[in-house]
Amino acid sequence: MKILKKIGKWILFLLGGIIGIILIVLLIIRINSSGVEEPFLDEHSEVLPNSIAMHEDKIINGVPQRLTIRGKDINNPVLLQVHGGPGGHMPPVLHRLLNIDLEDLFTVCYWEQRGSGSAYYLHADKIPDSTITLKQIVDDGLEITDYLKQKFNKDKIYIEGISWGTTVSAFMVQKRPELYQAYIGIGQMANQPLSEQMSYDFVMNEALKQNDTASINQLKQIGRPPYPNKTAREMADACDIERLIVNKYAPPQRDPFHFNIIKNIFLDNGLTFKEKFAPAINPQLIGNAYWLLWPTCFNINLMRDVPEWKIPVYIIQGENDHYTETSLAKEYFDSIKAPEKKWFLFKDAWHAANFDFPEKYRSIYINEILKK
Repeated sequence: MKILKKIGKWILFLLGGIIGIILIVLLIIRINSSGVEEPFLDEHSEVLPNSIAMHEDKIINGVPQRLTIRGKDINNPVLLQVHGGPGGHMPPVLHRLLNIDLEDLFTVCYWEQRGSGSAYYLHADKIPDSTITLKQIVDDGLEITDYLKQKFNKDKIYIEGISWGTTVSAFMVQKRPELYQAYIGIGQMANQPLSEQMSYDFVMNEALKQNDTASINQLKQIGRPPYPNKTAREMADACDIERLIVNKYAPPQRDPFHFNIIKNIFLDNGLTFKEKFAPAINPQLIGNAYWLLWPTCFNINLMRDVPEWKIPVYIIQGENDHYTETSLAKEYFDSIKAPEKKWFLFKDAWHAANFDFPEKYRSIYINEILKK
């Protein structure tokens, strides 16, 4: 009995220590959760003149959406970054942590699209699922573009899309090309139905070569695309399984979510404590836009729908991209008509080529895009 009592006391002591550590960690996070964007400071810790660092949940076409705007000099050109997914927004601080931010070259607007991001987690009741559509997101992007032009007194702005964001951007530019100086695509979508089939065949062949029984069985279970009889959520779930196997055989060069990066995201002052933990409080909202929009995403065919661009086009593609197959992205690039177009292949890079090679990504902006 004495031994049991001692064990019980040690267990309680251990649990108390764990709870204490958790509370200390939460307190540290709370202290670093002012909800105010980190400003740009000079060598004397004074805010740089003409710099901007702010965010707002702006009402766009009737619903709140988070815009984070950061730049060292508001006289710089404006860049609207259109994230992937669908619904795959990244905390703006992640760009700085991965050294892919362009805030010294542009006034950058990080737009968290309808159905994703902080505004959605906090105001989901104001954003009906029925409004989370590609057409509506394109219209939202155009309203944001008009807002940025007016706010910073620009005739035109630059637009960058990644993955799903390349489709959103393509339709935005197609609808109102006069708003944009140039388009930059990363992980370019082209013919997604065919891309999904090619991606599936790639991972199945790799799994067979490696006698990877677990992956082979998973792939057989979800089946080869297309998925005419699956619901939207089943399609998204099948994609998740296939992408995990893609990452096994065509992995990124850098892990964007290792411990230090996650720690620094939680210590970033740009989000409030509530915003940092909103996905945990309401987990059913995570990925909501993803499965709502996946049937649309799956059927995108820009080769058919956007064969001509009225502005310069720059496409950055990873050699090992099996989310948006590189051979199809190149075929699309070769087929489009544009006043100017350039193709940048990143060897040994995956879907988000800028994550893998940030210096090369940045040099393209400095030496190619901004010199025009």
